[in-house]
Amino acid sequence: MENKRAMEEIINQTKRIEENNFNNMEYTTSINMLLNSNDLAQPKDYELAKKFNKLNKRIEDINKLTSDLLNDLSSRHN
Repeated sequence: MENKRAMEEIINQTKRIEENNFNNMEYTTSINMLLNSNDLAQPKDYELAKKFNKLNKRIEDINKLTSDLLNDLSSRHN
């Protein structure tokens, strides 16, 4: 991309996405802890825990994709 200013703004906004992704991981981790009982960390509600595990996996995938995108943008900008 030839417009350096636009590229810098794209990188900045992608970094904000990355920060938001980190917050989402913290939230799902906290929810998973709340879903688990104190004895042997077994889920209190298996169906709900299953859905949050699926959500957590997708957030991890998004985090990886965002990180790859940010690396690509940064290498193009330099």
